[in-house]
Amino acid sequence: MKRLISLCVFVLIFFSYSYSQGEVEAGRMSRNDLYGTARSMSMGGAFGALGGDLTGVAINPAGIAVYRSSEIVGTADVSQESSEVDDIERDKTSFQFDNLGFVGYFPLRSSVIPFINFGFVYNKVKSFDKKIAAYNDDPASSLMDYIADISTYENVDPAKLDFNLTKDPFSSGAPWLSVLGFNSYLIDHHQDELGYYYTPLHDESITNSLGLVEKGSVNNYDFTIGTTLGKKVNVGLTLTVTDIYYNLSSRYSEEFERGENAGFDLRNYLTTEGAGVGAKIGVIYRPINELRIGVAYHTPVWCSLTDTYSAEMEHNVTQYVDDPDYKPGIVPPSPYIYAHDYRFRTPDKWVMSIAGVIDNKFIASFDYELSNYQDMKFKGDVDEIDAESMYEKDNRYISEDYKTTSTVRVGFEYRFTPQFSGRVGYAWMQNPYDSEYRTGTNIDRVTAIAGSTTIYRMEGDISYFTGGVGYRFNRNFYLDLAFVYKTQKDDLYPFPTVFDSQENPLINRYSLKNTNTKGLLTLGYKF
Repeated sequence: MKRLISLCVFVLIFFSYSYSQGEVEAGRMSRNDLYGTARSMSMGGAFGALGGDLTGVAINPAGIAVYRSSEIVGTADVSQESSEVDDIERDKTSFQFDNLGFVGYFPLRSSVIPFINFGFVYNKVKSFDKKIAAYNDDPASSLMDYIADISTYENVDPAKLDFNLTKDPFSSGAPWLSVLGFNSYLIDHHQDELGYYYTPLHDESITNSLGLVEKGSVNNYDFTIGTTLGKKVNVGLTLTVTDIYYNLSSRYSEEFERGENAGFDLRNYLTTEGAGVGAKIGVIYRPINELRIGVAYHTPVWCSLTDTYSAEMEHNVTQYVDDPDYKPGIVPPSPYIYAHDYRFRTPDKWVMSIAGVIDNKFIASFDYELSNYQDMKFKGDVDEIDAESMYEKDNRYISEDYKTTSTVRVGFEYRFTPQFSGRVGYAWMQNPYDSEYRTGTNIDRVTAIAGSTTIYRMEGDISYFTGGVGYRFNRNFYLDLAFVYKTQKDDLYPFPTVFDSQENPLINRYSLKNTNTKGLLTLGYKF
């Protein structure tokens, strides 16, 4: 079954496979979770105008100027991540330290600058830990169609793909999937007056399944300084160092109708790691004692990253080929690992906050965050001559397919006694994708990521429902507990959408339901 895909689609396919992770992966590295101390999490993370908490400092650096003593804080959590596709559910439980830091209070006894506070905080701002499995007994198209289409567009000479003729076909410039598909007998090559073209091995019913395991996190290390100006204005500045580690193991399988165990397994392994730097600046204004207004700006984080990936295709298509020398096996015959260095810029963001404090017992807080994902940008390695131009198409598509997103956080706290407090909150994070791009129906866009990895997720909106309690044992030592329930619905694709001759999308899409249940404990000591 031959599929025809438009020229503009193929340009993006080739570009993504040759160089970068692709548009979806840009969003994955840029979108953070709700994070922080148990107190802030139980209030939906709405701490931009409050300060006096390490999460508030991470949101708005001016929050460090609220401190009138030094403090050491640490947070641990237990979480269970659940991913469900059509009643196939996979769970992953983890225990980790999400937050650790201190604030130093240094009085200066000056009427202009009465004190200077310094602080350091570590926050795990995103966790990638996830397991996913899915099955489809009637897919709209086969991965063989996709492999045949990209190979046709590239007019790939089969001599460049054949391990018997080329020592290293992965370095020939052909898409990795073409190399794997050709040597696994999943596509047939032909030639006419226009050049080479490819067709899938067969056109009959198939079933497919997939599984993937993700690991890793994005961690921020914030170094903050702040003070008070005129008793009503707090200001702060933060330097942020970001550490990124992501690991993906995925499997995509198809089973054919004829023959026992006929079909193939595509297995991919990808690691992304690196670091980046950014900055934050913030102001909190207190016109009256009961009202706080905060504004903060987070610069983009400029990252230097390395992708390391490998792939293999296990095949058994004995009933479908006439070659007497064919034997089921694994391609490539020996492991092939490729590494690529590049740079990436995350979007910047603005945070506007307002909070009311009544009688030192009741707190109501609201944060609104605005982030422009169209400003994400890839660049080549600094040593590459065409470091700017090699990602020109990727960056243009990012500017067209992403949008400016909103995040809303709201929280409440009531102090029942001087020692005991109760808290509730809610947060909502908007997905960053243009609607046609997210649903895979835009014929001008196809998502492809590093190497031959084809499985990808288009993340949906996220909701957090939070609550917790706090207890102060004395003026120095306190404990906070929080419960966070997260829900998110994504679109899961086994491979990019292909189109028929009338340019109708043949969409293979799963609905992926994600939930995360997390319990947090924070211990703090003031001195």
